This record gives sequence, structure tokens and C-alpha cells, in this order.
Amino acid sequence: MAKQSLIAVVGSANVDLTTFNDVFPRPGETIFGKNFDLGFGGKGANQAVAARLCGANVGMVAKVGSDLFGPATIKNFELQGIDAKYVRIAEGASSGVAPIFVEPGGQNRIIVVKGANDLLSPEDVDAAAPLLRRRTPSSCSLRFLCARSTTRCALPKPTAFAAL
Repeated sequence: MAKQSLIAVVGSANVDLTTFNDVFPRPGETIFGKNFDLGFGGKGANQAVAARLCGANVGMVAKVGSDLFGPATIKNFELQGIDAKYVRIAEGASSGVAPIFVEPGGQNRIIVVKGANDLLSPEDVDAAAPLLRRRTPSSCSLRFLCARSTTRCALPKPTAFAAL
């Protein structure tokens, strides 16, 4: 029997706050929106969910905030069937959010607040080594910019990652 693949994603997890309206407000103007949608997103989280929906076993490595979105993001991963053992809460930090404003024609404006995503450290990735060692060769998605690009995970050599 073939072993089912395990994909490990090291990346961002955000909450998208999407407002739909006919026009964008002008500077200093307050307007009423037509609709609002709240959803889970982030480049890394989206890849993890997509891989899971395709049938893969998936593990996520990320940082979320200690606000109400952090635990909700972890619960969402778990409900999707994603191993969230290495999604850690950064005490005192906000979760990553993306307020998105959309006009009827699809024109949008997005402000990404990285929040706890910016606190994902090489030590957090090293702590996820048990998950990263289990992944199928070449199936680790690195979806974040590391401030210390020379840092390497404490993984057995040779270890190769496909950075998507």
C-alpha cells in the first residue's frame, strides 16, 4: 500500500476582512458598506488548505496572535484536517489580517498587517522539525520572508525543500 504524502507548509496565516461597496471612501470620509465577509487566508494557509482539499496530509508551521483570530485560525486548520500542532500563539501580538475593500467591478484595495506572522522565527521552524522530517521529500512550502535568511532548520542532511 502506498504511503500517503505529507506536505509541510511554513508560512503565513491571516484573517481576511472584506468589505464590498460601490465606491472607496475619500480621505477623511466615512461611508457605509454594502456587505462584509470574514474568512481565513494568508499565502501559506491557502496552500495548506488547497493541498488538504486535494487529499494530502498537511501540517502547518505558523504564528498567530493572542487576539480572537489566533485561536479561531488554529481551530479552522483543525476543522480542515490540517495538523496545527506547530501553529503557535504569539502572546501580546495581533494575528495577521488583511482588510480588503472591493468595488462592484472587482477593483480592490488591500492592506496586509503581518502581525504575528512577522514573529515566526528560525527557532519556531526548528521546533517543528518532527513534522518537517515526516514530510514527503521535496514537499515543504516555504511561504514567508525570513529576516535571517542564512538560518537553516535543524534537519537531517541532506534535506531539500521546494520553495514555492
